[in-house]
Amino acid sequence: MTNYSSNMYNAASQNWGLSSDVDGVLYAANNEGLLRFDGQRWEVFTLPNQTIVRSVYCLGNRIYTGSYEEFGYWTKTRLGDLRYTSLTHLIDTTFQNEEFWQITSVGNTVYFRSFGKIYRYEENTIKAFQPDFIITTMGLYQNQLYLGSNDGKVYSFNKENFSAVTDNTHNNSSIIELASTNGQLLAGTRRKGIFSFEDGYLNAWGSPALNQFLATNELNKIQPISEDLLVIGTVKGGILYYNPKTQNLKNHFRQNGLQNNTVLSLHKAGDKIWIGLDNGIDAVIPDAPIQYFLDNSGQLGAVYDIVFFNNNYYVGSNTGVHKITDDGLFFIPGSQGQVWSFTTIGEELFVNHNLGLFQLDKDTLSLVSGVSGSYNLTQIPQTNTYLNSTYNGLRQYEFVNNTLINEPLFEAGGAPVEHVIFEDKNHLWAAHPYKGFYFADLDLSETKLTNKQQYTKHPQLNAYKTTIHHIAGETAFYNAGNWYRYNRISKDLEAFEDLKDYTLYALLSQQEDAYWFKNRNDNGLIYTNFNKDSLFIYEPVLESRSIKNYENIIKRNDSLYLITLNEGFGQLNLAQLNKDNHNGKLQQPLLSRLSTASKRLDISASIYEISFKESSKINFDIAAPALHKPNFYYILSNGSEGHFDGNLSFQNLQAGSYKLQIWPLINGTRGNTPLVLQFIISRPWYLSNLMIVIYILLLFGIIFLIAWINKKKLNKHRKELEQRLIKEQEHKNQLAERNNLLEEINTKRKELANTTYMAAKRNSSLIDIKNQLDDVKDKGGNPKKVASIQNKINHIIDAKDNWKVFETTFKEINNDFFQKLLANHPDLSSKDLKLCAYLKMNLSTKEIAPLMAISVRGVEIHRYRLRKKLDLSSGKNLSKYLIKNY
Repeated sequence: MTNYSSNMYNAASQNWGLSSDVDGVLYAANNEGLLRFDGQRWEVFTLPNQTIVRSVYCLGNRIYTGSYEEFGYWTKTRLGDLRYTSLTHLIDTTFQNEEFWQITSVGNTVYFRSFGKIYRYEENTIKAFQPDFIITTMGLYQNQLYLGSNDGKVYSFNKENFSAVTDNTHNNSSIIELASTNGQLLAGTRRKGIFSFEDGYLNAWGSPALNQFLATNELNKIQPISEDLLVIGTVKGGILYYNPKTQNLKNHFRQNGLQNNTVLSLHKAGDKIWIGLDNGIDAVIPDAPIQYFLDNSGQLGAVYDIVFFNNNYYVGSNTGVHKITDDGLFFIPGSQGQVWSFTTIGEELFVNHNLGLFQLDKDTLSLVSGVSGSYNLTQIPQTNTYLNSTYNGLRQYEFVNNTLINEPLFEAGGAPVEHVIFEDKNHLWAAHPYKGFYFADLDLSETKLTNKQQYTKHPQLNAYKTTIHHIAGETAFYNAGNWYRYNRISKDLEAFEDLKDYTLYALLSQQEDAYWFKNRNDNGLIYTNFNKDSLFIYEPVLESRSIKNYENIIKRNDSLYLITLNEGFGQLNLAQLNKDNHNGKLQQPLLSRLSTASKRLDISASIYEISFKESSKINFDIAAPALHKPNFYYILSNGSEGHFDGNLSFQNLQAGSYKLQIWPLINGTRGNTPLVLQFIISRPWYLSNLMIVIYILLLFGIIFLIAWINKKKLNKHRKELEQRLIKEQEHKNQLAERNNLLEEINTKRKELANTTYMAAKRNSSLIDIKNQLDDVKDKGGNPKKVASIQNKINHIIDAKDNWKVFETTFKEINNDFFQKLLANHPDLSSKDLKLCAYLKMNLSTKEIAPLMAISVRGVEIHRYRLRKKLDLSSGKNLSKYLIKNY
């Protein structure tokens, strides 16, 4: 049973009629308008006059509705909404104050029923027919329209005539429902039961129990399901499942799952029965492979274990022990408190309770041990002895004469033990409910535990709690989503490679070679025998009501399994699930709506075109109305894939063409035929064809500009290079010329130095000769002749030609020397200039004296005077000054 409250579908509470289209989309006649449910989302569409919709009927691509003084049809728009078309303008008679409570069709002819008339809609014309009785219901039987009346008779409508087909000998109550099942026309009355139409008479139909139930709860609707099932909606008692062959009854009402006991409408769609209530809409699948016992009263609480004992179900919950029979839920007195589990030993049932260990006999609890709270009982292999896992360690019991006798077990107390598994009768593993576990030897002869090996802290175990199991002959440990095995050789834990595919899946139950795993971080159950027999199950009710970390699955028989839940339990038919998964074809998903960031798109298009501006967010509303709460799986051509629950959203997809494939998923089984959607996200304006042409032109322009600029640069570079080469050549020439000049200057400087040196030598020699002539003269030589020789010598020494030759060569070597010197010191005499030139050449006083034909003392005196004229301090070297500055 699935409940949809008025808050969920966001409309009024009362739902007067139900119908579904060929895709399984449900439509409900609601006080606020027409409700539509595609299995994922509810929508309400109001009539133009905003009146209550009293009836709804799907035929082809139209949804016909009837209201107060109004009827017509709805059609789907290209955006996925519904558009209403009124038919009342085709009526040529008055119809004030009429409400249209039923709609049906024979072939393509549609009939609308009010209490006073029948309106026939055919080939876009409407004709009204008024009988002489009040029409209370309308139905089809053998493709013929039949009417029920307030006088208890059944009438047929043929062409344009009303004909009574029964008398009122057996029934004088108003007929409120007509239904056809198993080749019979059934007529239902409010309190007088159901009659069958046979040979012109209405005969009582159904069992006395059925008639008694209807007399109490008032029949309102009849919905045939199959030859073995008829669903009856009542005013006071919810719905009744009735098997015409076995006459078995089963009631679904407010206390066991229905939202409301007043049924206003019934409709069969596939394997689902939709129930329109006075307050809400419910859906039930009578033959579902997963069924539920749910207690909405809050009496039951969270269920931890279930046992089938003495032909009854006993449920252990956080409120105590409860017994479930066909008559309802009954609490076992004295059992209040937390029940952890049941243990059946032979013909006896034991209850592991928060207050201790109890034995249940004839629905009465007797205390076995109240020393400590009890988790469970585990039989020691090959013995009649049991270990009791308690809040205070382990206790040992011997099962004797249908009861448990305590045998003290030494070294077994202390920390609580949640469960125990045995390697053999002498070796066991014991798990703490919150922290770690230990391995121990069990000495049965001494009734004590020895050689405890604690595993409270282990480098591979990330969480405190560890559960221990026997899996495929191995001792397996589940901790924080990972599986480990005990290596008997290394005597340590190691990764259990065979269970690497079950990471994050905890083991809930094990029956022989079959295992049930539960995903701890997500949804889904896995049933497997680690061979070919494997099944993934996803069921929303199981997921939403499961008791996290305390889920339990109990085997009822080879096919049925019980699953503990909050406020109830589920029953899973494994054989039927396997059959459905192998044989059933899942409905191809439907596209209900396609929207972008700011608008909705035409869903009737073969390829959806989406502008780039709108592609920041694309929403696909997907449904599979014929399926019960499906999940979906998608693959997009860009490589993305995943699961979703009906609304698929993509953000910021790149421009281009996309192919989207969507499959339905039921209990992990994927449908064979996907919904294939193709959509194109257009390029942004800056990537349009025109812009691409412009970009290409710009690219060529840029290339041309770059080439032109490069050419200009190349030419400029070539010219610069040529200029550089020319300058380098000129520089080389200048260097060569300079080097030549320097070489020439050096040569001339050497020549000048040599010439000056020779001149100085010569003058020195001449002076010596002159002095020697003075000696000759003093010694009596010819004075005149000596004086003549001396005059010639003086003339040679003082010859101006000698200075001019020196001066010319000196000026070639030291250009502008005299001009700069005279510019700074204009009072220098020619003799001063001569001395400066000799000093510039770095000649010594002794070398200068013969050149100037004066004594060394004279040169020194001249130098002193020159220093004065040049305004040099005594500390400065005169030659260096002239060499550096001139």
